[in-house]
Amino acid sequence: MRIPIEWLKDLITFRAGPDQLAKWLTSAGLETVAMPEDVLEVDVLPNRADCWSVRGIAREVSAITKFKVKSSKFKIKESHKRINGTVKVEVRDKDLCPRYMARVIENVKVNESPEWLKKRLELAGIRSINNVVDVTNYLLHELGQPMHAFDATLIKDQSIIVRRANPGEKAVTLDGKGHELGSDILVIADPEKIIAVAGVMGAANTEVSVSTKTVILESAYFDPISIHKTSKQIKTRTESSIRFEHGVDWEIVAEALDRGAALIAELGRGDILKGKVESLGKEKKTKTIELRPERVNTLLGAEIPVGDMTSILGRLGFGIKKVDSRKLKVEIPLFRAMDIEREIDLIEEIARIWGYNRIEAVMPFTAFAGKEKDLGDELRQTVREALVGCGLCEAQTNSMIGPKDLEKSGISNERIVTISNPLTIEMSIMRTHLLPGLLNVLVHNQNRQVEDVFVFEIGKVFKPSKNKLPDESWHLAGVVSGSPFMSRLDKGGVDYFYVKGILENVFRQLKLEFPKVMESSSFWLQPGKGAEIEGVGFFGGLHPDIQRNYELTKPAFVFELDLDALFKLISGEKVYEQLPKYPAISRDISMFIPAELEHQMIVELIRKVGDELVEDIYPFDKYKDSVAYRIVYRDPNKTLTEDEVNKKHQEIVSALTSKLMVRIR
Repeated sequence: MRIPIEWLKDLITFRAGPDQLAKWLTSAGLETVAMPEDVLEVDVLPNRADCWSVRGIAREVSAITKFKVKSSKFKIKESHKRINGTVKVEVRDKDLCPRYMARVIENVKVNESPEWLKKRLELAGIRSINNVVDVTNYLLHELGQPMHAFDATLIKDQSIIVRRANPGEKAVTLDGKGHELGSDILVIADPEKIIAVAGVMGAANTEVSVSTKTVILESAYFDPISIHKTSKQIKTRTESSIRFEHGVDWEIVAEALDRGAALIAELGRGDILKGKVESLGKEKKTKTIELRPERVNTLLGAEIPVGDMTSILGRLGFGIKKVDSRKLKVEIPLFRAMDIEREIDLIEEIARIWGYNRIEAVMPFTAFAGKEKDLGDELRQTVREALVGCGLCEAQTNSMIGPKDLEKSGISNERIVTISNPLTIEMSIMRTHLLPGLLNVLVHNQNRQVEDVFVFEIGKVFKPSKNKLPDESWHLAGVVSGSPFMSRLDKGGVDYFYVKGILENVFRQLKLEFPKVMESSSFWLQPGKGAEIEGVGFFGGLHPDIQRNYELTKPAFVFELDLDALFKLISGEKVYEQLPKYPAISRDISMFIPAELEHQMIVELIRKVGDELVEDIYPFDKYKDSVAYRIVYRDPNKTLTEDEVNKKHQEIVSALTSKLMVRIR
């Protein structure tokens, strides 16, 4: 909806420019853009029927700026001739039309509208027609109340009947289109014909023209659901139908009629007959909602004073009937009856005007008696943070795979869970491993010239069970390929030890000792370049056959762990360790090792010989069959001397050469 700022200033005083005004309205929930020629383009929310008018937007500006909306001042001058007998109104379906009003203006001169009126309508995106029709469009835009003007001489016996259409009854609307109407459509008619499709558009047979002398002006309240159905059935949506189907203000019906008649008489030099005709069904009444200020602040997590709450609601047009320290009685005006139904709706009104940016962002307090923390979620988050710290990116792949994934990866199709009614054949099997999805991620990146890929995923895998539903368990998997180094000069690639280092970091974050590993026979891994953590998972180089099946151009290293099994190893006990008081001394050993010698055997021997003085052992360099280890020495009770360290280091070297048959470089 387009709102000319000059028009808006007729209703409220404000000092902000168009851009600032648009920003304020957007922050309050109405997405607004400042356009050329000082016009605001407002995207009205479906539930905000009150904002389909300049007056409605003025109320919003008032709530934001604290300036008051000006009252509409007008005088209606009636002639001595009474309306009695001039026009008759009969409403046969008061459920669909609970309020219908009409006035008569005689001796009207229909011609062009004055420039100020044409300009305002043009800026609002409305085409000027003549001074009578333009008045109805003007007030529709300013007040949000649609009206229609009839040429009285074209209405049979000046008798207006509001009824449902007869089955198959036809009408030609002002846009020249013919419509065949159903019996559930409300129409305005005279004793012979339809003269308007109620709430949508008038008929061409009573159109106001330059020959019109007497105008019957109608203003009504139609059932929103009925107008919505009518608009859809005849495939016609107008400015009138938009407002009626969202719900107009019951109380504005009479004001719009009087203002419309006064303005038509002024611009067309006509005479308004004394009185008006009204048919009234079940009257709409205001409702009252109880608001608890304490509840407002509890839900919003804010400290909004009660005075500010009442001020905000007052500027929005709500009435405060009773105020005490614990409760407010808030009267809901009829122009907000369509969307304000409960206390929470009032809280939302307070929040959006108070400003969401003024409410501090905090995690909600959700503790209650008997609630326990989900330890699994916390541990998975710890694993996630550890892997991100190692430079990996988290991926989320589909939990459904296809037969091609089984074929390329070598997964057996014996223990799988198939989907009875899959979307596609590529999504017909629940995954038993996470690696197929991550390998597809690697292929996707490779095909786009991304050489270095470091991704992991935490997700569920599915295996058949004796029960109706499959067994689900949490797994962790990762795929790394390329170089972990950012430098263009140092482009060393990932290897077995790089992946092992990642998993060691995960175990360290979980306060677990990295267990002894053994050579793996997993179909995922290249023989001789993979290891298995018993009962938990595997890691190492991807099998060459699988690499060829996925058409990977670079070696890839993978890992997959059963997180549920891994978390069972955590004792839950936290042991405090005091920071060391005395410095550490490190020594390096570089040696040639036999092919069959395991890393774990070397570490265990060094710890056995070094006893309490050895704090840490780790390999830091490898070339063919030569491996370099660093040993960190520290005494918790004193500062070690060079002689003590050298003596112990020599004992370790001697043990390695004599017992494990290594050759020192």
